[in-house]
Amino acid sequence: MYAIVGATGNTGSIVAEKLLARGEKVRAIGRDKEKLAKLGAQGAELCPGDATDCDFLFHAFTGARAVYFMVP
Repeated sequence: MYAIVGATGNTGSIVAEKLLARGEKVRAIGRDKEKLAKLGAQGAELCPGDATDCDFLFHAFTGARAVYFMVP
């Protein structure tokens, strides 16, 4: 499973969609549950929360094979 932080953003959405198209498991991480719903419809596991919260990220990354996390 791949954890994608900012899965609804400019680059994160592309990464998430390409992985889902290849049949990979994706955990879509973002602030807005409604925006994440599009990826959920494609099969992603949704994980809404705050990327500045260390405890949230610890749980969001648990079990991930890799994490995509682009810091602006």
